[in-house]
Amino acid sequence: MSGLLLAGDVYIDRLTDTGVSTGLIGPINVTRLALNSPSEKVQRPSKRKATYGQTLDSVTLPQPTTISLAFDDQPADLLALAMLGDTEAINQGGGDVTLSDISLPAGNKWLKLPHGNLAEAGLELYESDGTTLVSPAAYEVNYALGMIRTTPGGAKESDTASEAKISYTYNAINGTRINAGTRSKIDMKIYLDGKNLATGKPCKLEVPKGSVAPTEAVDLFSSEFVSTTLEGDVILMDGEKAPYYFDEEDA
Repeated sequence: MSGLLLAGDVYIDRLTDTGVSTGLIGPINVTRLALNSPSEKVQRPSKRKATYGQTLDSVTLPQPTTISLAFDDQPADLLALAMLGDTEAINQGGGDVTLSDISLPAGNKWLKLPHGNLAEAGLELYESDGTTLVSPAAYEVNYALGMIRTTPGGAKESDTASEAKISYTYNAINGTRINAGTRSKIDMKIYLDGKNLATGKPCKLEVPKGSVAPTEAVDLFSSEFVSTTLEGDVILMDGEKAPYYFDEEDA
């Protein structure tokens, strides 16, 4: 006799709407992987005088297998699961904008420019005539987001919008974007390459299809590492003998 204490590497294969594999992600640092195959008891109670309340028949019916999966690795592909979204590549080329008309909002409010990731060198603000330079002390720029505003108390501060022209260079941006909140659920395959630390024996888990959704909000300002919990049903696929498989192999 021995106990079960698992360590293991988990891999997730997100499926398309038509069940096509998109490739395995992992190994993932999974902090919880719980599967539950509940059952429901249906009883026929006696209503007779002599046996009232006794069970005449009892049938136990299987219920859908459920899964709960938690992990604290958060690359874009996994964060997209928590945000119920899809990923796409960001490939913004660099370029230049010359003497573009802008209207600086009143009250030192920010104006969002068409581009982000601005180069600090070379950004120039002109009066509406396009030739008179505005002193850099009269405006503030958020170069990362591509935003500009008049400096509070500065020469361009006004109770009304201020017309101007701007020239700047924006740098290329490469990365990954999550189009969040576009899905109602996520379908995936799950594989575990594990080891029972109590016996040293290798263990393997295969879940052919789980249909899951996040159980909580993504707290982007959490003081701890962001963790994602997904819960849902394990689907019995056509041609499969069981909803999932767990193997303990000889060491």
